Amino acid sequence: MTAPIRPIRPACAALLLAGFAGSARAADAPSIAWPEPGGRATISRPLKGSPLAVGVSSRTAGAIDSLTWGGTQFINARDHGRELQSAAAFDGYGECLNPTEAGSDADGTGPRSTSLLTALQVGADTLETRSQMAYWIGPGATTGNCPKGPGPHAGPRSNDVLAKRVTLGAEGVANAVAYRATYVTAEPHASATFEAATAYMPPDFAQFWSYDPATGRSAPLSAGPAEQGVPVILANADGSRAMGVYSPALPQPSVPNACYGRFNFATLPGPGNATVKWNCVFRENNVPAGAHSYTCYVVVGTLEDVKAGIAALRTALGGGPAAQAPQAAQAPRAAQAPRAAQAPRAAIAPQAAVAPPPAARAPGTALYVGTQGGCNAGEVTIDPGYKGCATAPIGATLAQPGNPGDPPVYVGTAAGLDAGLVTSNPRHLDAGTRPIGYLARPGSGGTPLYVGTQAGCNAGVVSTNPAHLDCSGAPLGVAVR
Repeated sequence: MTAPIRPIRPACAALLLAGFAGSARAADAPSIAWPEPGGRATISRPLKGSPLAVGVSSRTAGAIDSLTWGGTQFINARDHGRELQSAAAFDGYGECLNPTEAGSDADGTGPRSTSLLTALQVGADTLETRSQMAYWIGPGATTGNCPKGPGPHAGPRSNDVLAKRVTLGAEGVANAVAYRATYVTAEPHASATFEAATAYMPPDFAQFWSYDPATGRSAPLSAGPAEQGVPVILANADGSRAMGVYSPALPQPSVPNACYGRFNFATLPGPGNATVKWNCVFRENNVPAGAHSYTCYVVVGTLEDVKAGIAALRTALGGGPAAQAPQAAQAPRAAQAPRAAQAPRAAIAPQAAVAPPPAARAPGTALYVGTQGGCNAGEVTIDPGYKGCATAPIGATLAQPGNPGDPPVYVGTAAGLDAGLVTSNPRHLDAGTRPIGYLARPGSGGTPLYVGTQAGCNAGVVSTNPAHLDCSGAPLGVAVR
């Protein structure tokens, strides 16, 4: 069989286009139970009268192979190198040392992946997977995108693990999807290009735009391939459908004019082969073995919806409002599962010269406690579906400290490690966290909370139980109601 035309790919961009059609390489781990026929799982929520739905499959080892809204499919999933997925390239080998979530070049358009899916958890609007990534190019082989020749690996599948968490309605922005990728690298590397998220899209999305949420400025872009330091948006001709990407951690200081990439392969011949692509890239040097976490936010809707969503994310994540930012859609508030969004960061209004303002106890992020023994009992979380088990609301953090003694708290963001768990330690488990506000001082009205103090057991974990896991704890503060 003749291989489809594959364009030359720039080094460090980790583009993942089609290869030869290949045979089945691996099945899922025995523990995987797919909730839908055909080895599929889908999460969705309403967006402007139509479901925003994200789907993954066994075929792609849990990589996102479908994202639909308004009757439109936003993802090209022709082979195992496309999809909306994560990949990495190490030590200057390009494609020849290129662990890839959805599978290998040899998997082609086939029904199986060389990557191995080892964990799958589906919530109301969250989806988590864990997979052992295939090498894009097998041992001993090379392509025109392998600057150093064949990679040093000996087998088709790497020992590197990808744990990801996908959240719809992220940060209270209805058309935003948080994509948190944690790479657990098996060995150190001199350099790494982490393509934390990339989406291959149908060729209809061949209008490329930049959008700077700090200024509100947008401009058309060339077809590339190229990278830039502000978010990129891919839209159809009339702007009625678009997808963009944003990360508050980009651009990196070491590469201020890069990290958001765009690529146009809309003229590739063959049924379903034409595609366009964006990516969200982090470059690191002297990379130790272990966990490396990155978050990219995927924003969908019309072109104007996407701009508004990126602006709203920047504000929600602490970057301040954009100049003349368009109005963003707001996530609906379901009574049974309130969104755990950060409090809006508005400019502080002048204070009257009278009593202290009542905003001192203004709630910030909603808090829940696990109630299911043997799963999450006693653990405080921002996720009402934490670990897929039952929870109950217990109040909220304070958006701002009301007193000097109000302790700050954080939430874990590393999928597969501590995502959703509330902690007093901003470096809990040496993984990623983000601030979610403050607790009121012990003795204030509300739900008393405690923090574990016993290393190797419950240290740093916030709980409603002063002896969580039968280990020592100490009073920390109060969740306000």
